[in-house]
Order: sequence, then C-alpha cells, then structure tokens
Amino acid sequence: MLERFFWMNGDPARLLVGEYEPSLVALSVLIAILSCCIGMLIAGIARSSRSPRFRHLAVASGSLALGAGIWSMHFIGMLAFRLPTPVGYDAPTTLASVVPAVLSSWIALQMLARERVTGRQLLAGGVLMGAGIGAMHYSGMAAMRMAPLLRFDPAWFAASIVVSALLAWFALWLRFGLRQTRLLGNAAVTVLSGTALGVAVAAMHYVAMGAARFIGEDVPGHVHRLDTDLIAGITIVTVALGGAVLAGNVFLRLQLLYRQLRLSEARQKAIFDTAVDGIITIDRHGTMLSVNPSVTRLFGWAPEELIGQDVKMLMPEPNRSMHGQYLKNYLDGGPAKVIGIGRETAAQRKDGSIFPIRLAVGEVRSDKQLTFVGFITDISEQKRIAQLLEREATHDALTDLPNRRRLSLVLPRSIARADRSGELFALLFIDLDGFKKINDDLGHEAGDELLKEVALRLSGIVRRTDLVARLAGDEFVILLEGLRAEDEARQMAESVLARLCQPTDLGGRAVSVGASVGMAFYRKGCGLSPEELLHQADQAMYKVKRCGKCDIAVSDD
Repeated sequence: MLERFFWMNGDPARLLVGEYEPSLVALSVLIAILSCCIGMLIAGIARSSRSPRFRHLAVASGSLALGAGIWSMHFIGMLAFRLPTPVGYDAPTTLASVVPAVLSSWIALQMLARERVTGRQLLAGGVLMGAGIGAMHYSGMAAMRMAPLLRFDPAWFAASIVVSALLAWFALWLRFGLRQTRLLGNAAVTVLSGTALGVAVAAMHYVAMGAARFIGEDVPGHVHRLDTDLIAGITIVTVALGGAVLAGNVFLRLQLLYRQLRLSEARQKAIFDTAVDGIITIDRHGTMLSVNPSVTRLFGWAPEELIGQDVKMLMPEPNRSMHGQYLKNYLDGGPAKVIGIGRETAAQRKDGSIFPIRLAVGEVRSDKQLTFVGFITDISEQKRIAQLLEREATHDALTDLPNRRRLSLVLPRSIARADRSGELFALLFIDLDGFKKINDDLGHEAGDELLKEVALRLSGIVRRTDLVARLAGDEFVILLEGLRAEDEARQMAESVLARLCQPTDLGGRAVSVGASVGMAFYRKGCGLSPEELLHQADQAMYKVKRCGKCDIAVSDD
C-alpha cells in the first residue's frame, strides 16, 4: 500500500532528474508575495471594521484571492519544473487543488483579522495552514499525467509537512509580533509580514517538490516547451482577482466608513443642536466658527450675527479686553488660563445684561488646524438658589434680620478692620421688656407680629453701614461701626429706647414694650474675641434688667 505513494528502497538509477526555469520560479515567488500582501491588507480592513457582516465578507473574499494566489504560485512552480518527458495535467484534479488553498487562506485571515491571539491559537493556525497548503501541493501533483511514476521520499515528505507548519506559524507570529512592537507603521508591517508569508508559502511548495521522485525513462529528443499563454493567463487572472477583491473591500470599507461618518455627524449635530448648554467653536484668533441654538437662547444673538465675529463680544469687561492676550499667551506656550479648566465667570447678553456662567474650553487639533470648543452653562438659577440658601442660613425666618450665625461671621471682620484703622465700634445688646406677658396674653401670633414690628423700627433707626441682628426670642443686637466717640453709641441706644417705647397696634389693641440695652465697645488692640465682646454687651443688658429695666448700661470691662 505504501509503495503506491512512497519511494522506498528503489533503484536510484531509474529516477528522472528535473530542473527549474529560474524566471518562472521568481514569478511564482512574486505572485505569492503579492497575494500575501493583499491578504494582509484585507485582514487589516476586516480587523478595523465594527460590522461583523462586513468582517466576514472581507475574510471570505480575501480567502478566495489569497487562496487563488497561493494556488497560482503552486501551479506556476509546477510549470517551472522541467522533466525529460512529456507532462500533462488533469483539469478537474488541478482545479480541485484550489480548495485546500482557499481553506488554509481562510484560516490564516480569520486569525490575522483578530486584535490578539494566544500562543496556542497561533500554533494551531500554523499547523492548519501548513496542512492546507501541503494538501494543495500534493493534490495538485496528483493531477500530473505522464509516463513516469510519481512517488515521494518519506523523509522529505515528512519534512515538507513539518516545514510547512513551522513556516506558516512563523509568518503568522511575525505579523502579530511586528504589530505589537509599534516600531513600524501599518504599511511597513503589512509589507514585511506579507513578504514573509509569501516567501514562507513559496518555500513550502519547493520543499514539498523536493520530496517528489519520478520513476521512468527519458524520452529521447523531448523538448520542454513553456506554455507562455497559460502562464500569462494565470498570472493576469491572479493579479486581477487579487486587485479586484482588494479594491472591492476598500470600496465597501470606504462606503461603510462614509455611512458611519454621516451617522456620527448626524448624531453630533443632534447633540450640538439639542444640548442645553451653549456650545461655541472658535479658531486660534478667537473668531466664532459655529454656535448651537442654546447660544441664541442664552445671549439673544442670532447665529448669523455671531459667526465670523470675535468671541469677546460675549464677554463683559475686563475679560473682553484681556481675552486676546489670553489666547496669545496660550498659543505661545504659556500657562492655560481657561483651556482645559472649567471655571465660573461672567457673560454679556445682546442687551448688555451680565449673567454668571460656568465655562469649560477644550481644544481640537487636526491637520495642523487648532479649534477651541467652549461649553457654556448658565448658572444664574444655581447662584440664586445658593444665595437663597445662604440667606436662609444667615437670616432670621420671622423678621428677615441677620441671625446669630451672620453676626458670628461679621464680628471677626469688624474686629480686624478696627485693629487696622483704629476706629471704635460698639455692640448694643437689646432685650425687650414685657414681651413675655404680651405673648402669653395675646398669643404667639401677636408676639410674632410685635417682633416683626420691632425689627422694622430698629432697621429704620440705624445707618446703612450698621447691622441689626436677631439672636433668639426677643433678643436683638446692633453693630455700630466707624464711631468717633462712645456718645454716638449712647445716642443710638437712646433712639432705640424712644422708638421701641412707642405703642404698637396689634389687632386693634395698642400695646407698648420697653427695652433693656447693654453696650460694649471695641477699641484697637483690646484683644477681645467676638464671643467675649458679645458676652460683655449681654452682661451690661442684664445689669439694666436687675436695676429696673427700660434703660441703658455700658459694660464695665
């Protein structure tokens, strides 16, 4: 059985010796390299595609082109081998040998189209590809029709299979290895790995040819004639098929990219047009290139009024005057004042009104062109809410006067100013006399109305620079700054007493309250803390309470 396939212990004298036509050998190697480079390009196209359908189509068409190229290399290599006897080929068997070449190409491209492969996958791919090319070669040689018998040397046969698998594995490994090093560009990697795979495929063929043993006799006078038309036809068809498949894949890829680009542009336009934030793009000179509808809503300018104008028209002073210098400094390599840094600033509407915004600016560099993209958020409502919350935290809900927390924030600053300027300031601690009885007799609502009336009267007495605060219950404090003498504070305290002692109408009933007023003064360098100063005024007020109420007392400390 084995004797029908292998040449074993035969007479070497009966073997025919063949030789190669160098030009055809070179042509076969070039076709292998060209086909493998095309295969690498198609694998790259498939790998970069997000569409599974296109990826499968690219691999399938690429397998056909690469398989046809490998088979053409094999057949031209067969024609390059000259024997001293007529040789023909069985057409069905010859054409059938294309199938293993296409299948092995499909295995290779499936692997090359992946982003990453494991060592085990590479080894399996190399073995399968080598086996496929070996099957193509030996089935193609089985199509030879000639008088001599065709047998194969067992050692060379085994070596050809091993070499095929190793060379296929090496070529695949080289493709991934070159890509991972990132030392070469995609084009260089494609050419180098395609050349390596083409040389490997050709080497597989010629190593396998070395296993062939032709047993017979020379035919005297036989002249080996090359069928140049057949060779030219195979070459042209192979190159044309590879080029057509590559062109088709490139066209489909470009078409897919174009659709993706249009979809991306439509998506970006939808985001741009529907974004709540204003979006403005400007060039390196500050000229506005595009604005979205929210910019019109925020600033009151129509798009055609803004595009082509300097973006500084949307800025109030001093930012308007300084914007050009900001851009120049940044372009000259200076530190970024706005670029890449979100910050709160002010903007100016068409009507001249100024409103707070949060501005974030990014840059886009493409083809040596620089574009800045600004994202503008109107934070007027946020500011209003923040101010409202701050006021609620620092003002009394009933009287709308500053509360104890607000006083605790203001007093340290007043002390610091007094220490710097040497000016005198005073604290008047006011506690209403008789409030509890009114609150008990007339109810809490009447008591609240009385407290609000007291707040109005105190606010009407003091200067704009003074502070009136409600601490708790019926306790109030007046902060008087910028005094030239203590008498000014006493005069204010007397005005407070006089104003508070006037009757108040509560639901048709006239009621009167008095007040006990304690005063404490802060002089430069006295070293009192805010708490100590407030405590002194409080103690002075209690001195009045103990002595009969409705009077004024000054702290003795």
